Amino acid sequence: MSADRRVYLKMTGAEQALEMLLSRAGELPVLPAESIPTTQASGRVTAAPIYACTSAPTFPAAAMDGYAVVSALTFGASEAQPVSLCVPQEAEPADTGDALPEGKDAVYKIEDVHEEQGSITVLAAAWPGQHVRLVGEEVTAGELLVTSGEWIGPQHIGLLLAAQVWSVPVRRRPVVTLIPTGTECVPAGDEPGDGQFVEYNGPMLAAALTEWGAEPQLLAPVEDQPDALADAIVGATEDSDLVAVIAGSSAGREDFVPHVISELGELLVHGVRMMPGKPLALGWIADTPVIGLPGYCVAAWIALDNYARPLICHLLGVAVPERPRVQARVQRKLPSSAGMREVIRVALCDSGGDEKPIAVPLPRASGSITSLARAHGLLAIEAGSEGLDAGSEADVELLVSLEEIQRSIVTIGSHDLALAVLAERLAQRRPPLALLSLSTGSAEGLAALGRGEGFMAGTHLLDPATQQYNIAYIQRWLRELPLILVNLTFRQVGLLVSPGNPKAISDVGDVARDDVTLINRQPGSGTRVLLDFLLQQRSIQPQAVRGYEREAYTHTMVAEAIRQGSADAGLGILAAARVFGLDFVPVTEERYDLAIPKVFLDLDKVAAVLQLLRDPSFQSEVTQLGGYSLRSTGEAVHEQ
Repeated sequence: MSADRRVYLKMTGAEQALEMLLSRAGELPVLPAESIPTTQASGRVTAAPIYACTSAPTFPAAAMDGYAVVSALTFGASEAQPVSLCVPQEAEPADTGDALPEGKDAVYKIEDVHEEQGSITVLAAAWPGQHVRLVGEEVTAGELLVTSGEWIGPQHIGLLLAAQVWSVPVRRRPVVTLIPTGTECVPAGDEPGDGQFVEYNGPMLAAALTEWGAEPQLLAPVEDQPDALADAIVGATEDSDLVAVIAGSSAGREDFVPHVISELGELLVHGVRMMPGKPLALGWIADTPVIGLPGYCVAAWIALDNYARPLICHLLGVAVPERPRVQARVQRKLPSSAGMREVIRVALCDSGGDEKPIAVPLPRASGSITSLARAHGLLAIEAGSEGLDAGSEADVELLVSLEEIQRSIVTIGSHDLALAVLAERLAQRRPPLALLSLSTGSAEGLAALGRGEGFMAGTHLLDPATQQYNIAYIQRWLRELPLILVNLTFRQVGLLVSPGNPKAISDVGDVARDDVTLINRQPGSGTRVLLDFLLQQRSIQPQAVRGYEREAYTHTMVAEAIRQGSADAGLGILAAARVFGLDFVPVTEERYDLAIPKVFLDLDKVAAVLQLLRDPSFQSEVTQLGGYSLRSTGEAVHEQ
């Protein structure tokens, strides 16, 4: 096979590709039925209607704790003319669920009688059937309990067992074989060597398939060789209802999946107008559909969700379950390529009123597993649009419950390890809260607040003119926004260097040496602003610093680059150096604050954050990270 790069045969619209797949799948019969114990049937699809084997309850039963009586003996009872009944001849003790004693036809609640030695007194007449569960009150023998083609849930289990249905007919789970590819991949649990990485797409997708009602079979990674790939696919098609190959469907030199599918069977689609998910291959080998998934994790999940989930439901004979949706507003322009359907991961937060929630876009890279794990929902920009304008409303498909969204606190801005402590402490509350921290840099955090995105922003922007932090920027950019600035911490900032400081770096000026490579932070981050100020003080031009253009988005990313040896130094916090076992050259102390719009101060979850900041145990835990002073933590340092 040629090692030349492959091109997409013909780009297909996302919906058209699904129609082609399901149209071909229409030739496949619905999966056969199997009988399984009722207790194991949750999450399965019924293959036939299920009827009650018996009535429930099977006998008249007391519906309350009290006394079973003959109602006729109580007629005429009142407060003026109480009636006494002998125990147990005329009034027999009965607990909820007990069979009604023979001859008795009513029950008095225990709180409605006056108990005496050997008798009870009642002040009101009972009627026949009072507080009595009749035979078949819950369900009657022969009654239809569950129709065919219905998902069985825990509540159905209770209903079926109450009617003494001990086994149920369900559709066999579709068997989906996942074939990870990549010579550089090792299975999860194995230690990767140099140039290798853990194959985590497979376990992630297998978990999704299980949730969707399928039975996943995850194979070991297959090397990037056409023959090895063909053997794996052919073997999988022999006992699978669907085969999904992970990676190898794009247009690179070692992307052999489309060619292998076409060699072994029929290639329906190669390339769809969808982002993430463009490198998708759909085909058919013998009687088995084969999906070639993109290698990037987000693209792989979205492609599986868009194409495998509908196919699984088709094989089970059920409609694709609709996820809940909400209308949300976007506060920034979201451009998109015309002709491509783009699926954007978003977080949702309150708008500060009774209006629709705000959708905050998360990183759009198709390899950002963090953005998928943190997303509240998916916002789709359809192929006929070039994007959304600021202020537009959009439909958001939810990936989490509304309750989870309501307890989330979206924080945008600067990265700090103290936020992780804050997040864990909030998660331990009852009820728990979820701090969703998006590390975009200080400037972008304040800009997000100005757009109405997020509940608070972490910031540590130094104003070179005043040598003060944050206030000048807030007064310049957010002068019309009522907010308070609350101190989170003061922290030690310096140069992170390799253990033992082999380059003998002692000052920021050393980053301009020819033998030193820097790892920098992104523009707009407080650390980048500080570095530029420090370089200016020393009359060092950025272009004189090797690695100045290399950008990391968090202090821990800076530390990791140094630990891996791809950089010699980077400006960061002492806590990050400690986590990664690096040496630290102190430079200065900076103030890190949280900017909070006043409109959110009355929210219980924001109040919980402010309360926690003043908690001595929280402050002690942050201090233990190293390089933090909490002398003003929780105090308002500015208000407007």
